[in-house]
Amino acid sequence: MEKAKLVRRSQRVAFYGVPAEDGEVTKFDRMQHFTSLTESKNPVTYERQYVDKDSQDSDVTGYGTALEYGFDHHQGDPVLRDLATVQDDEQKGEVRDIVVVDFFDKGEAKAEDEYVARKRTYSILPDSSGDGTDALQYSGSFAVKTDIVKGYAKVAEDNKSCTFLDAPTSTL
Repeated sequence: MEKAKLVRRSQRVAFYGVPAEDGEVTKFDRMQHFTSLTESKNPVTYERQYVDKDSQDSDVTGYGTALEYGFDHHQGDPVLRDLATVQDDEQKGEVRDIVVVDFFDKGEAKAEDEYVARKRTYSILPDSSGDGTDALQYSGSFAVKTDIVKGYAKVAEDNKSCTFLDAPTSTL
């Protein structure tokens, strides 16, 4: 029997699709310098009480997933620059793709640089900026816009970017 091994938070990493000038995203940049990036599922439930039972029944009928974020702004980081611009300029209707990579799960991938990943589109919901005295801090959330697309991420050698794949390049 294999001994259970703790999965560290640092083994689940998010990558953000900064839009290129033509609006197309093919590469995702690692979301660095985030002080928090917490996923809340916010399940939508159907609840009812049956006459022959003392307790209610609940079923999940959907999700209102959100990612709450906070970051220390750093110059030269394209992800932080994009988010700060959306927030500082009070842009409306901005959406971005985010790929969450599980570095602890290879799935069917045989390549060393490929891992199970989930991609989805989120609306950017800025909240506040300017907290703290040591660093310019921003916070807000990403609200779900699309269903999850489960696939694989091919991660760059420096672990700072990835491309999203529908399937691993090789399962041999």
